[in-house]
Amino acid sequence: MTDLRNNASQKKRKDMNKYREHRESFERVMGKPKINVSVELPKGYEKQRKEFLDLKNEESFLKDVGKALDKVVKKHLKREALKKKGEKRG
Repeated sequence: MTDLRNNASQKKRKDMNKYREHRESFERVMGKPKINVSVELPKGYEKQRKEFLDLKNEESFLKDVGKALDKVVKKHLKREALKKKGEKRG
C-alpha cells in the first residue's frame, strides 16, 4: 500500500515540476518580463531570522520592496539608454 502512495506522490511531484516548467516558459514568452531577486538576512540581524522569513508574507513589506526596486530598475534602465545614446553619437 505504501508503494502505491509513494508512486502516486512521485508522479504528482513530476507533474507539478513539469507544470512549473511549462508555466515559466509560457510567462517568458507571453507574460511580462521578470527578474527574481533574492534578499539575504542583513548582517547583525541573525537573532531575527524568524521575523525576517515572515516578511515574505507581509503585504506592506512587499509593497515597499516593489516601490524601491521599481526606482532602482528605472534608474539602471535610464543609465543604459543614455549610455547607448552616447555610443551612437560617438
